[in-house]
Amino acid sequence: MRENPPNTAPPASPLHDPARLTQLQATGLLDSPTAEAFDRLTRLAAKLLRAPVSTVTLVETDRQFYLSCAGMPEPLASARETPMEMSFCKHTVELGQPLIIPDTRGHPIVGDNPAITGFGVRAYAGIPLLTPSGHAIGTLCVMDFVPREWTEDQVSSLTDLAAAVSTEIELRMDIAERTRVEAELHRAVHMRDEVLGVVSHDLRNPVHTVSLSAGFLLDTLGEGAQQAPVRKQLGIILRAAQQMDRLIRDLLDVASIASGHLPVERAPHDAVALARVACETLQPLAEERNLRFELRTGTTPIPVLADSDRVQQVLSNLVGNAIKFTPAGGLITLRLEPGQGEACFSVADTGSGIAPDDLPHIFDQFWQANRAGRHGAGLGLAIASGIVEAHGGEIRVASEVGVGTTFTFTIPLAHA
Repeated sequence: MRENPPNTAPPASPLHDPARLTQLQATGLLDSPTAEAFDRLTRLAAKLLRAPVSTVTLVETDRQFYLSCAGMPEPLASARETPMEMSFCKHTVELGQPLIIPDTRGHPIVGDNPAITGFGVRAYAGIPLLTPSGHAIGTLCVMDFVPREWTEDQVSSLTDLAAAVSTEIELRMDIAERTRVEAELHRAVHMRDEVLGVVSHDLRNPVHTVSLSAGFLLDTLGEGAQQAPVRKQLGIILRAAQQMDRLIRDLLDVASIASGHLPVERAPHDAVALARVACETLQPLAEERNLRFELRTGTTPIPVLADSDRVQQVLSNLVGNAIKFTPAGGLITLRLEPGQGEACFSVADTGSGIAPDDLPHIFDQFWQANRAGRHGAGLGLAIASGIVEAHGGEIRVASEVGVGTTFTFTIPLAHA
């Protein structure tokens, strides 16, 4: 039985390697304007090797583009590209190593290049430009119009300059990639904020209607045993609608903070009075969870310039967060002290604490340390931070795992 002959198809040319072409495109330098950084290296190569022509060339599959050239005859210098049949550099890219040719005429690799007769190229020395992944995307080369022997020192100098060109390309690739990623990030954030704003506004009216309707039915429904199941279901509907309304308000605040337009109406207030109001409002919530709640402040007024509703929102978010993560029997302390040109509020708990690795993210939107047991949408601390910053204050956190957490924020004094 006659065996099939082995596959003798020639290997694919490195010029057509998809990975190489991807790296070449990633440079963002094809058809780019000339740059002094590359022109300087090109001129230096021509000077060190005493060559009349030097180029930094990027090699595609159907043409070569001169990223920089010195001494190149017209019209090639203006066109900044040549077709592949006139390319010496494609052979350097295919080899992936230096190609040194003292005399191009009759050379087994480049002897049929029309540039030999058309432009009189007689000698060539090219060093591949390698990416960090090892792909040759082009060359730094020099050419002469007379045959010549390239010395070892000259080839070494050309190799060093080619490494400098490769480094410059790599830096520009990094910049291009960072620019692309930043642009995508900005687009994603913009789209997210638009979605948050649209969804929040569109949901608010129907949720408000549900809340009003459930409240109206509860007010008009009788108290008898026959109505008890209906009242229970209406209560569930009302609480769910109120919870949705709080989440919508949070989403609106997040969108406003992200856009830098959080509404804050500052006026003179007594910080001591603000702390007492917060204590009266929040203490019952703590007691429902069997937690002690203490207010520690002096009696001397501390005048601040603040939006009282927003400050209450910050305190509510911080105390609410403490309630979530403090076990029954624990202590939550709201403290107010005058500072240097500011009032200093703090909310301390004896809860589970926050791991050191999580602390840098604690004020990020939608971020939660305990993903397994979600406590809300992860917006409360981000909103608190945004409100404090909108007042010109500062918020910070200190925590120890198993001991507790203290959030501290400042509000500028009225006279300051």
